[in-house]
Amino acid sequence: MRVSTLHNGHSVLDHAALLGGWRNTDPAAGGVRRLVLSDGGGDLRLRVLGAGRRQPYDWGEIEARAYAATPNLPAAWAFTAVHDTELRGLRLAAYTRGGLLVVTTYQAFSGPGWPAPYWTREFFHRDGPAAPMAVEPAGRYGDPRPTSAPLGPWQLDPSALDGLWRNVDAAATRLARVRIRERDGYLAVRPYGVWAPRRHDWHETVGSAYAGDMRSAVAIAFTAFFELAAGRVEMVGYLDRRLLTIETASTFGDGGHRYPCYVREHFYRAEGR
Repeated sequence: MRVSTLHNGHSVLDHAALLGGWRNTDPAAGGVRRLVLSDGGGDLRLRVLGAGRRQPYDWGEIEARAYAATPNLPAAWAFTAVHDTELRGLRLAAYTRGGLLVVTTYQAFSGPGWPAPYWTREFFHRDGPAAPMAVEPAGRYGDPRPTSAPLGPWQLDPSALDGLWRNVDAAATRLARVRIRERDGYLAVRPYGVWAPRRHDWHETVGSAYAGDMRSAVAIAFTAFFELAAGRVEMVGYLDRRLLTIETASTFGDGGHRYPCYVREHFYRAEGR
């Protein structure tokens, strides 16, 4: 079993289903071309190869966090990772589905004059044995930037995300609804969990907004982070066919020996907001 130790040192995940090479289904993709997931002494490691002018850019190997589908299953099906250089911050969230690896990326740059923060969703298929390849370095690593960014200086329009979003699944066990709004130039995100006997208020936090591409000024995706009594939650969300898809990656720290889990849910905008 290839395992990843949970931060409390007790629960482990088998992430064998994630390991190996994954190649972008679009050979002309301008961002991430190939991903390689490997075991590094019990930890999940990720190597990212991006599109280059002559050779693929080697973005280096970084730590990735693996997640199961539920807190009581030991098999990993998803992961998250963060890659930071002096010029760009990249957050990846990925899950397996039907033999594919579905990857969403959230990219932000160092300041004014650079493209707006933007979101992508790409699909990867399993690659054959990796042949040696010439690569170019992608840049130096820098200190990670703050996890929240204002809607400016790019002045992204948050209206497509603004409102009260309700879970389409009346029997959902994770989130019941999420309110998103602009507050003082920032994107504010407030989820309500499905915890009996009443809705559990996660409280409002500042998120980061992302456009659909680097030329757009309309925010269609976001990231946010929550520290709850039970543990830490990374949240990403994006609009897809008029629904808001929200993915939560939870790591538990309450001593319950639960596996970290990754959950996908879909939300519709409530009338009247």
